[in-house]
Amino acid sequence: MERFGRMLISKYFLEQSERIISLQFNSAKERYKFFEETSKNKLQRVPLGMLASHLGMTQETLSRVRSTKGTF
Repeated sequence: MERFGRMLISKYFLEQSERIISLQFNSAKERYKFFEETSKNKLQRVPLGMLASHLGMTQETLSRVRSTKGTF
């Protein structure tokens, strides 16, 4: 159980580290594109306000990014 807990915490820590680095160094379009590629099943179910908050942008910015989605 201890080993499983350690592995689970390590995985969570790595995911959060990658998210923090992404928030600091990637543009809004890049963050949205990465979320779209990795979490297609969540994209339709998550409210836009929560998604914008998770990606570190305002709802207005998220709306602009989604409207120009095809121009990456």
